[in-house]
Amino acid sequence: MRLETDSRRSAFDDVYRRHAPEHWDFHFSGDPLTRYLRDRRLHVAIRILRRAGQLDPAEASVLTICSGAGGDGAFLRNEGFDDVTVSDFSEEALHLCEQFNPELKTKLLNAERLDLPDGSYDIALVQDGLSHLPRPVVGFTEMLRVARKAVIVIEPHSGLVPRLLGKKWDSPVDGVVHHVFRWDHDLLEQNAHSYLVDPNARVVTTRMWDHNLIVGKVARRAGRSLQLPLAKTIYGLLRPLGPFGNMMVSVVLKSQPEVAAQEAKQARSHRLEPA
Repeated sequence: MRLETDSRRSAFDDVYRRHAPEHWDFHFSGDPLTRYLRDRRLHVAIRILRRAGQLDPAEASVLTICSGAGGDGAFLRNEGFDDVTVSDFSEEALHLCEQFNPELKTKLLNAERLDLPDGSYDIALVQDGLSHLPRPVVGFTEMLRVARKAVIVIEPHSGLVPRLLGKKWDSPVDGVVHHVFRWDHDLLEQNAHSYLVDPNARVVTTRMWDHNLIVGKVARRAGRSLQLPLAKTIYGLLRPLGPFGNMMVSVVLKSQPEVAAQEAKQARSHRLEPA
């Protein structure tokens, strides 16, 4: 396992060294179309947290997993999160992150064995990272362990269409081949409940289509002022087919005993108040 991890880390380090920093600047771009394509799934996760009452950017600490050059961290900073730590097992990726945004904290971590105490952060987030791991479920349970309040998982979704049209094996980095692990709501929920042993934990999942490279190429053929509206229109047309989509945004909401106790106290108080 150690040799396997070292070889993967070396391969990713080589990629980050080989490409100029400009190759990764789409993570930090201010271009409206690029930002929309890159961040639309993250916006869905933020809406889920907001509806669940688990969103206080000024107070929440967030750890991003398998985050590469730190695009997810940049998004969170733009959304008002002050305490964001970007983690990856590639030192070269984290060096790039520090160059792009010095305000982001960085931490060298193996997603399958996070060297952190239980409940170190309020929120743990991963986007397109678990599917690259040899043991994705191990990475997921590590996120459950270190997150106090919520875990955000944005990953490929299983299903007939993704299985027929999607890749089974992928090689994002020269010499590193991985099986494309696809989740679904039930798989995520069963793993969460099994690990947490918490009947009050909730898993909220939104399934959607995500073809950003294709949509981006089509949209960029239009005039600059029409690019973003065209991309939104394409995804709008796909929205009714969302239940068959190739991607999912899932949020595991861990139960908070102190919050539940306070809510119960308030409920009792309201019942005792005169009409």
